Amino acid sequence: MINPLMAILPTEDRSDGVYIKVARDAAAALSVNAIVKNLESSLVLNFDVGRIAEVIKNAHGIFEKIGPPFQYYDAAIEQYVHVAMTPMKAIMKLSSMCLADNIRPTATGLIHCLNRKGVRYGIKTDVVGDVVRDAAFDKEVIIAEGKNPVAGLSAKIVMEVDINHNFKPQQKTDGTVDYRNINSITQVKNGQVIAKKIPPTKGEPGHAVSGQEITPVPGNDNKFTGGKNTRVSDDGLYLLATKSGFIYLEGDVIHVGEVLPIAKDVDFSVGNIKYSGDIQITGSVLPGFTVETEGNVDIHGQVESARIISRAGGVEIHKGIIGKGDAFVSGKTGVKTEFSQDATIKSEGAVVINKFCMHSEITCDVLEIKSTHSNLIGGLVRAFSHVEAFCVGNEKGVVTKICLVDKNELANREKLKELELLKKKLGDALEPVKKQLKTKAAILKTMGNPTDRAADELKKWLGMYNDLTQKMKYVDNSIVDVNAKLKNPVHTDGFIKIIGTVYPGTELGLYGVVKLIKEPMINKVFRLQSGAVETEG
Repeated sequence: MINPLMAILPTEDRSDGVYIKVARDAAAALSVNAIVKNLESSLVLNFDVGRIAEVIKNAHGIFEKIGPPFQYYDAAIEQYVHVAMTPMKAIMKLSSMCLADNIRPTATGLIHCLNRKGVRYGIKTDVVGDVVRDAAFDKEVIIAEGKNPVAGLSAKIVMEVDINHNFKPQQKTDGTVDYRNINSITQVKNGQVIAKKIPPTKGEPGHAVSGQEITPVPGNDNKFTGGKNTRVSDDGLYLLATKSGFIYLEGDVIHVGEVLPIAKDVDFSVGNIKYSGDIQITGSVLPGFTVETEGNVDIHGQVESARIISRAGGVEIHKGIIGKGDAFVSGKTGVKTEFSQDATIKSEGAVVINKFCMHSEITCDVLEIKSTHSNLIGGLVRAFSHVEAFCVGNEKGVVTKICLVDKNELANREKLKELELLKKKLGDALEPVKKQLKTKAAILKTMGNPTDRAADELKKWLGMYNDLTQKMKYVDNSIVDVNAKLKNPVHTDGFIKIIGTVYPGTELGLYGVVKLIKEPMINKVFRLQSGAVETEG
């Protein structure tokens, strides 16, 4: 058979293969696609497209080998190749009659034959080779298999925060276990990602043995079930919190709650609570536990030897506070409770106690214990504006102290305590430095010619001495400034109003001026006027 390339460009059929020659000026006119079509139409089975393109591109102008001698397809083989096909499988049987007709099948020829008979995917070339090599005539062999499509993966929701609360107690550094610190809530901030969606995949297409693509079943979408105070991002891939709060589930729906509900006592099953919003506790707060938040705290039960802290809101305790000097309640905007016993209460707002307050220490702007038959007995009250109480003290003469103080004065007194403590620490640190400095100076004096090392040592201790004395001087000046402020309170217009009886044993202090109650008095108002405590009513 004449080589079809000879009609297109200089070609030589040699014993070891086919050679072509491409001159540089002729390369531009040659089309690889046109050459391939020519070879296919001439039923050439074994041409190398890549090698042909390379020779044309290089255009060296000499004969270059493009592959082995061409093999040509003999269409006569087709009458001896019988193919049975299903979409996913092709079975071939090669008749031995081809040998009688002097037709020798080749692997390449059989593959081409299968293509012409419609088998274009999944042909088992190794099996085709075995049929030719082993002369496996008149046998049915699976010659091709299709590929099943791979279904797509459904969308998956992945939580970015932990809703499965860890109720395990925390282990301390000393190996003991803190059963009060238990992570029982998951908090989120406004805009925080709660969950993300991994989108569904389309899957991988399959192929029938005919070459036809089989479309896969795509994965199902899984939409977010976002509830209260959540939103889905514009791209649908993220569930975001629209308010700061805590995460909770109702069925499969994710919500962000603002008011944290504790539908029981705060005990070992709940642990200490540290939150950013409002808290509502149905039960009580048991001894040793802490509730701390930025928002309001509403406790339907009582607080017993526990700590309640609201840094920006108020605290309401429906049944009262009881402790042994270890109960602490702080509400920035106010504290309201039924009673207080052996507790410490602090607020920049009003503290309202409905029934009685016994042996408690209270610091607030306004104290109100003015319900009929309510009592303030024992303890210490420091108020910035005024105090209104029904009865103060008792017939047994229990010492009860009520002081009106300037808010700035109280802050300055606290600052003075801190400064005095700091001064003591600096003084303690300065003493050994003085001794070292004295020793080093004496050594240098006896040396005559001090070494560099000795001089550096003295310099180091001198630097420490100068640093500490500078700090001491600053603290001393600050103490003088604070003491000067304490001599002149800014606000002295508050009052103490006793609606019922104020008993002997009560000590009333109005901006540093003290009045001791020696006889029972009823329905009186006490004010500071012209440097003395005056009584009205």
